[in-house]
Amino acid sequence: MRYSAPMTPLLLVLPAFAATTAEYRAGLAAEAGWTEVARKQADSVGEIVIRHKEIGGQDCLEGSTTAALPADALLAAAADIPTQPSWSSWKVPASVKLSGGASSLDYYQVLDNPSPIADRYWFLHGTVGRVGEDRVFTWELVDPATAWPAALAQVAAGWPDAVMTRVNVGDWTFTPQGAVTRIRYRICTDAGGNIPRWVGEIAAKTTLPTNIADIVKEVRRRVGK
Repeated sequence: MRYSAPMTPLLLVLPAFAATTAEYRAGLAAEAGWTEVARKQADSVGEIVIRHKEIGGQDCLEGSTTAALPADALLAAAADIPTQPSWSSWKVPASVKLSGGASSLDYYQVLDNPSPIADRYWFLHGTVGRVGEDRVFTWELVDPATAWPAALAQVAAGWPDAVMTRVNVGDWTFTPQGAVTRIRYRICTDAGGNIPRWVGEIAAKTTLPTNIADIVKEVRRRVGK
């Protein structure tokens, strides 16, 4: 969405300690190990609770809040990749759905960062569905050099200094709770490039509440609240 070395169509290279996608997913879902690190007030949304957990040596974050909005409408917005640049607070010059239908899709996004931070991009596979009463949108990295080489070449031409994120696994989970929906945004990410890990973690804690506020405001607009 909203939510770096010159970009070339290289295979994704991860640190030796990186967890597998399945391990990230299991760690995000497990309640054990999460520690509350902040509570942020977001405009028109209210309090967002931020928790941290280390999974496979990677810093992962969760933001949660509640809103009097339909879970299905929130899920539809989370999976509406092409429209996200129009309502994201971040500069997202490209948000392109490459393939898929209602329950599965591949897409890429480019994040325009302020100088001197290099722009970032990611190619992801997303799934949309229900787990019990939860409405869930999940994503994980795909290797564009093998899966989407033509699209990768377009990104390289349009944003030659952008850097591909090395880790990007997460989910939106929307759980109906009576008159409100509990919103959870969880992500493990490594921006890559020359950003120190501690700087990336601070940035993530700042952007995470904004991402939640953005989707709440957009769904309010869509449902007329």
